[in-house]
Amino acid sequence: MGAILDALHHLQKIERNLSRFRAKEESFRRQARKNQKQIEKLQSEYEAHLQGVQRCQMEIDNADLDIKAREESMNKHRLALNSAKTNKEYAAVLTALNTEKADAAKFESRVLELMTRKEQLQGQSKEFELERSRLEKRLARCEQDLAKYIEATRADCQRLEDDRALAAEKVPPSALQTFQRVAAKHEGEAMAEVLKLSSRSDDHVCEGCNMSVPLEHINRLKSADDLLMCATCGRILYLEHENGQLR
Repeated sequence: MGAILDALHHLQKIERNLSRFRAKEESFRRQARKNQKQIEKLQSEYEAHLQGVQRCQMEIDNADLDIKAREESMNKHRLALNSAKTNKEYAAVLTALNTEKADAAKFESRVLELMTRKEQLQGQSKEFELERSRLEKRLARCEQDLAKYIEATRADCQRLEDDRALAAEKVPPSALQTFQRVAAKHEGEAMAEVLKLSSRSDDHVCEGCNMSVPLEHINRLKSADDLLMCATCGRILYLEHENGQLR
């Protein structure tokens, strides 16, 4: 392996170690985001639930108004009974009074139903609040775990960042730009070893995608310090050790 590929291979090892730290950190962040979304979803459901409580209370208030209206009407009918001059008039007023009583009884029954429903909803409100408290505590733990992990790995990550910067200085700008572009596409794995399928054949494949690598690429990798890309996955190809040396 030539100087450029050797430098890139060293850079790849550093990048791989950094990627492990990043992946672990991202797992903490992903869990925190998941918990945050659960809290937001629960809050949205809770707000809709509270609207249901409010609607229930509005129905109770409206039913109470109807009951009061019926009571006022019944009082008027009772007065009218005392002043009725004929049996026919008395019977008509009594019928109207009984109708108002029946209607009032229906509204009173409805109020009782609504009050029972409201109590049930209020009980569910407590359940919402308890669940939100649980999720918020879990989110706080995730954020604490993330902060602890970042603090515990800060020195190692900084050392690797420094090593990467030094390693990058040994790579020509154009090669470094290609490496960074491919690494971004493949989650830090910019390079792939060329594997020989059998000692009895000249068939080779890319370790990254397991697709065939032409023999002319193998010969160029052995003889030149060129950046050759896998035609399928686009990773930078290299040949691994031979007699203890990278080639």
